Amino acid sequence: MDRAVVRKEIQNFMDQYYAREDGAGDGAEMYDIDSFTMVQLVLYLEDKFNIVILEELHGFGGGDFDAFAAFVAAAGQENDAA
Repeated sequence: MDRAVVRKEIQNFMDQYYAREDGAGDGAEMYDIDSFTMVQLVLYLEDKFNIVILEELHGFGGGDFDAFAAFVAAAGQENDAA
């Protein structure tokens, strides 16, 4: 699974999510989203890539969306190897 593809999907989700919010939008960072939105993002990515992420989140050390994309891509590669 390619990290750049995952990062693009994260950005697509964020663009769609913030399109519904007044005054929010460009430049949103991972620390800007609440836990509910984070779960929605994880479920979106799980559905999009047919992988399991939620149960693996304990292994994510935090960071920005690029770090999260790398984490998701690694989880997808592990899922493909299984």
